[in-house]
Amino acid sequence: MSLQVTLPTERVVVSKPAETTTLPAIIKIERIVDIPDEKKVFVFLQGLGRIELATLSGDNYDTPGEWTNSSIVDAVTDYINGL
Repeated sequence: MSLQVTLPTERVVVSKPAETTTLPAIIKIERIVDIPDEKKVFVFLQGLGRIELATLSGDNYDTPGEWTNSSIVDAVTDYINGL
């Protein structure tokens, strides 16, 4: 199974340390990592690497594996829109 996030158009983002990357309109989610002991959910994205999904981690973390594919896509979209 493959998940992806679709953006309206390509998007230029600057990560830290400062590195400019142009994301394609469709971004493949390569891997999802759920760490229950730390209450964190990470994804590995094509072109960006590993990011923590704040909307699913920390105080927002429920129980392991409680997230859905839709909630992962929404969290990634929120992350990218916040860049």
